[in-house]
Amino acid sequence: MATDVRNVEEKLDENLLAALPEGGKVVSVTPSGMSDYCNTFRIEVSMPDGSSQVFFEKEASGKEGLELMESAWTSENTTYEFIPEHVPRPVKKGSYKFRPDRHFFLAEFIEMIEDDIPRPESYMTAIAALHSRSMGKSPNGKFGFPVNTRFGNLEQDNSWTGTWEEYWTRQMKDFLQREDAAHDGEHHAELERLRPLFFEKVLPRFLRPLESDGRSVTPCLIHADLWPGNVKYQTDGETVCVYDACAMWGHNEVDLGVFRNPRYPLGKPYLKEYWKHVPISEPEEDVDSRNTLYMLRNQILLSTLYPHDHKLREIVVSNMKLLVDKVEAEEAAKSGPQTSTYQSRL
Repeated sequence: MATDVRNVEEKLDENLLAALPEGGKVVSVTPSGMSDYCNTFRIEVSMPDGSSQVFFEKEASGKEGLELMESAWTSENTTYEFIPEHVPRPVKKGSYKFRPDRHFFLAEFIEMIEDDIPRPESYMTAIAALHSRSMGKSPNGKFGFPVNTRFGNLEQDNSWTGTWEEYWTRQMKDFLQREDAAHDGEHHAELERLRPLFFEKVLPRFLRPLESDGRSVTPCLIHADLWPGNVKYQTDGETVCVYDACAMWGHNEVDLGVFRNPRYPLGKPYLKEYWKHVPISEPEEDVDSRNTLYMLRNQILLSTLYPHDHKLREIVVSNMKLLVDKVEAEEAAKSGPQTSTYQSRL
């Protein structure tokens, strides 16, 4: 157990000190980074040999705080298992001894370069390594995750599922229901028109071929929140640090959706770099539409987190319409007014 030698009234909790190095002395605790949903700290520990070790702590209260820490612990541990050179080493999760309703997650602190988005080569090498090394290693061969994870503070239902189409359809239904609730059921005629078409036509059209005609999706570990705020250079300016995962076992292309989002300065160079390392799923001709489809997840969740920014909802509607129009144009070209051959079976 470490000891807290700071000259402050409120010392670190005993259970947190027990997770720090034996014989160490806590010499500083400072706020680290920004979060809307938990407190974050940088903890510096002086060791008996004169060296220092630095740790990162998240803490949050109540049932939601407990679930946030469980999400962080399980996501970061699983990601660290496959790309330890890119992920801060998780140390401990637990609850405070003297405030048992307050919960923490502790990890190694990695110094990073804050205002520099990594180049495609550095960014995508880490992501491709995560996907390639974990491919086919889902603990039960299914899609999902042992715990429900969090995008911000939004819970992601990770119940184990046997097919990718079923898993992704369930998630999209859940996310869109919560997006609607976040907007207090505000009427949006175009979104209400598009929503059933999205499930009846778009998802079967672009997901079902992945698991048809002898094809299959092999689950790999995906990070699921790879915006530039979660991928930064370490101090060498070459190796990236990847953190704050809301992990799940899924189709690797899900992680590429964020790179299409115009909200972030990423785009095609990053996708091209990724495809150098990992082959495009078949049918390859659908990859661009799948990329838009997976981008929608990020946009729906952002619209849910920030409902007062109405532009976010309009972006969701625009991209949903893009996909619906594409499928309906295909239908018209093939069979005129006949019913789509890709009717939902879920």
